[in-house]
Amino acid sequence: MKNRPIAMIIAGSDSGGGAGLQADLKTLTSMGVFGVTVVTGLTAQNTTGVSSIFKVDPSFVSSQFDAIMSDFDVKFGKTGMLGDENIINAVSKKMKEYNLKIVVDPVMVSKTGSPLIDDRAIDALRPLMKEALISTPNKYEAERLTKDRISSIDDMKRVSKKLYESVGNVVVKGGNTFGVDVAIVDGQEIELRTQKVNTQNLHGSGDVFSASIVGYLSKGIPLLQAIKQAKEFTYFSIVNSLSIGKGKGPVDPFSNAEAIIEREEGRRTLEELLYFMESSKAFMKLLRDDFKVNVSYLTSYGDVISLAGGLIKYLDKVKIDGPLLVNVENEISKISRKTGRRINVLLPFSQSILKKAESGIIKLTESGIEGDAMIYGGNLLLMASTLYEMQNKLEVLWS
Repeated sequence: MKNRPIAMIIAGSDSGGGAGLQADLKTLTSMGVFGVTVVTGLTAQNTTGVSSIFKVDPSFVSSQFDAIMSDFDVKFGKTGMLGDENIINAVSKKMKEYNLKIVVDPVMVSKTGSPLIDDRAIDALRPLMKEALISTPNKYEAERLTKDRISSIDDMKRVSKKLYESVGNVVVKGGNTFGVDVAIVDGQEIELRTQKVNTQNLHGSGDVFSASIVGYLSKGIPLLQAIKQAKEFTYFSIVNSLSIGKGKGPVDPFSNAEAIIEREEGRRTLEELLYFMESSKAFMKLLRDDFKVNVSYLTSYGDVISLAGGLIKYLDKVKIDGPLLVNVENEISKISRKTGRRINVLLPFSQSILKKAESGIIKLTESGIEGDAMIYGGNLLLMASTLYEMQNKLEVLWS
């Protein structure tokens, strides 16, 4: 029987699915962590704004804690929207009762600018942050907590130090404004830098960051390393954010898992293709003694799987030279990214292929966007969208 690490989400619901506990659960699932939830509030929300908020009674918040902890082995959790002072106090009490180690994401306002917490609750957050493993305020939240303005990276460092001295471990997120987060963990200051991403689709990015920290902690990763890996996970989610809805779209935590899934799918596809080519005697007609045939698979994330070496003619057999690798720099990888076609085979050009092209049996294209094949460096790049299509095209060439 299989087990998974378990993490607790203590947060509000986003009916639009892009932030809140929905984003947290998507993040944990993408990481292979089982998420349990304590729902603190409900929002009527979409990508354009929050129209209504319903706060859950603190006694029911406590009941959810009890139900979970009586059944599941949970060591780590995270908070999101906590709504008011009474909910925060209920969470703090249960956290201590069950010795739950938490990451506090001090959510105060949605990405669309809607307030999610009142001033009294902000004061109640500080003691909770002191009890946490780490807190992850964004620029706006850090300013409200310290009553200091942040206009530069130096300001971020100063405010981070102020928060660390008052509440403990902290990451102040600079977002796209600065392209850097400043973390202080056990007295060690680090900068978490990524390239700025030109997008307004940032809904849920803070939730994904704090949830992925908890996910890595639940998998046994030390705190500082968990923060660094969570930064990479969140950055990839932002780069692959979704343009859905009429407002600011959500980031996509599932993209992290999907990119891996697509690479494995590509590897399996090429293994089947190579077996098809290797086991067909007719394929020998397309080979040349001085040329290494290669194959590639392009994922929707721009990764290219190809052979490290290639296919060669060895006596009366086809021999595979080298393993399938991801993003190795070779000719077929370069041309695959330019054409954007999923499955490719680089073959030596021949008179037989030329005749098939002249007779219209295969359609040559200059761009690679349409058609069956293109001439590249005096050779032929055969292109297809599916394995079945590529197998048919190869059979046409060697027939």
